[in-house]
Amino acid sequence: MFAMPDLGEGLEEGRIVRWLVAAGDTIRLNQPLVEVETAKAVVEVPSPFAGRVVTLHGAEEDDVPVGGALVTFEVEGAIDPGTVEAAPVAEARPAPPLAERGGTTGSVAATPPVRKLAKDLGVDLGTVRGTGPNGRVMEDDVRRVADRIASAPEGAVAVNVHEDLRIEPLPVDPIRSSIAETLTEQALIPQVTTFRTFDATALEAFRTELGVSPLPVVVAALCRTIREHPLVNARWSADHVDLRGKINVAIAVDTERGLMIPVLQDAGRRAISDLGAEIARLADAARSGSLAIADIVPSATVAVSNTGSYGSEAGTPILSPGTSVTLAIGVIAERALVVDGAVVARPAATLSLTFDHRVLDGAATGRALTTLVDLLQSDRALRDLPR
Repeated sequence: MFAMPDLGEGLEEGRIVRWLVAAGDTIRLNQPLVEVETAKAVVEVPSPFAGRVVTLHGAEEDDVPVGGALVTFEVEGAIDPGTVEAAPVAEARPAPPLAERGGTTGSVAATPPVRKLAKDLGVDLGTVRGTGPNGRVMEDDVRRVADRIASAPEGAVAVNVHEDLRIEPLPVDPIRSSIAETLTEQALIPQVTTFRTFDATALEAFRTELGVSPLPVVVAALCRTIREHPLVNARWSADHVDLRGKINVAIAVDTERGLMIPVLQDAGRRAISDLGAEIARLADAARSGSLAIADIVPSATVAVSNTGSYGSEAGTPILSPGTSVTLAIGVIAERALVVDGAVVARPAATLSLTFDHRVLDGAATGRALTTLVDLLQSDRALRDLPR
């Protein structure tokens, strides 16, 4: 029996999104078995065995605790002795009946009796917030909306009901809920943001020559900066500071499901071209919901966000869990800069560096940021980075 693996720090369960195999299938080692949604991402879980699938433990949308039964295999002609008896997924729990939302795309989870009740009371299920498991609409939800319709003043029913329903709370999926929880926890850390605007002329010429975006070049420059300022890659731990050897960079990716933060592992040992390819792969996987477990574990040691990709000039990024530094790169655009005593138009960008004040103070952070800016402004220093 293959149990639900630990998919990340502190996660206690995963939700089955979609089975990629069926009972009776013959599978190979590391073949994707199932898509699982955690509080951090949707990931594909690979098979630890080659053999035949005997039983799938759980249906789509089921929550399975870490260590709980996931798949039973038959390996080398014998059923795994750790088998946990369970009915095949098709018999475990039927998926809730779905009805199309009135006037919208998507679907409403509701049983036939609830749909009939809504029809009898004149309630559009597409306007009802479900309070049942996984957002399922329950009888009480329908009656609540029906009561509001009935209690609205005569002659103003349509307007008042419409305005009332617009402020119905929206269901929150696990990823969005995790983002909110993480932001709340991280906000308790004493964090400060410092800013530097730099001349991006050299950066733009260098990255254009290489045919990459500015992001992998900045990541490479940040890794070089950490060599001189190791506290940037440190972590507060109870009553001391842990210095890390590897540099694992969290890359913020905007997706339809919310902000995903896959990890660019061992970035300090990668060339710029490799960094660019891996960043692109992680971003595509995050947006398509196909991140692998290895893409979110191990944890990041520093974080980078390219806020300039959507036009932002500067901001105050919040620290990612486990890091002491988050660097945000603003949009590169023409600005008036003073060069050799004259005001000229040059491509420029603002770096926003948020740091954990328990690990770094303003002076140490300022020196590190100066090193990074000097590197990004120097054509010679940029060409010294591994390409």
